Amino acid sequence: MKVSGGESLRHAVLCAVLLQSAPGVADSVRVDAAPEHLTNSIRPTEALGAGVDRLPYGASDKLFTSETLERLLSAGWQPVTYRQNTELHAEAWHWNPHGSWSGPGERGYFVGEARPGAEPIVHSYGYPLPRRGVTRDDGTDTIGYSRLTDGDRTTFWKSNPYLTQAFTGEDDAAHPQWVILDLASRQRLNAIRIDWAEPHARDYVVQFWTGEDPIRKPAAGSWQRFAHGVVSDGHGGRETLRLADLPVDA
Repeated sequence: MKVSGGESLRHAVLCAVLLQSAPGVADSVRVDAAPEHLTNSIRPTEALGAGVDRLPYGASDKLFTSETLERLLSAGWQPVTYRQNTELHAEAWHWNPHGSWSGPGERGYFVGEARPGAEPIVHSYGYPLPRRGVTRDDGTDTIGYSRLTDGDRTTFWKSNPYLTQAFTGEDDAAHPQWVILDLASRQRLNAIRIDWAEPHARDYVVQFWTGEDPIRKPAAGSWQRFAHGVVSDGHGGRETLRLADLPVDA
């Protein structure tokens, strides 16, 4: 596979070459480069890069030296990014200490500047989210906590505000948010009760998993909607939904 183009390239043409052909069979590849037939576009200098995953505290001082960065960049993969454990710990990641708050008086949600300032960023900060809502914790190997199933109506789970239109500039439908309820064993299900806070979801879907484990074995099953699991006029408050006429084993 070859990508052609320079810094100003907006549309990369990817040419796939058939390496093997059946005996006696002629194969051909046709590349349609008509602008009106374009289905998508990328900027190679931004789309192609390298990443370093899950750096523990103190690792940046040892890893991100000039010699190491030169070797990473010498591969020609353009930008090099890294991800911290804070993402997998369901924490707020302040990757850039230079930014602003979404509300007055330094309240609300902190939004880092899109570009670093004059000083290099060596350490960033992560803060546990008090409204976390998972019933399983595969990413951190630590005991998590859930506001979804703790039985206390005064606590609650909150969707990620950074994925809303106010921050992404895109329609909320482009970034659907979801939660998983792990019941630990197969159960016969036909209803669910949800206690909504404000704001509440007006349109949502309730599904069940057909396989053994959707996280560890995502190819060994699929998410299926309950027969009555599509809600388009949610009213909030305490809702009890009859999901199926007959119980579903899931």
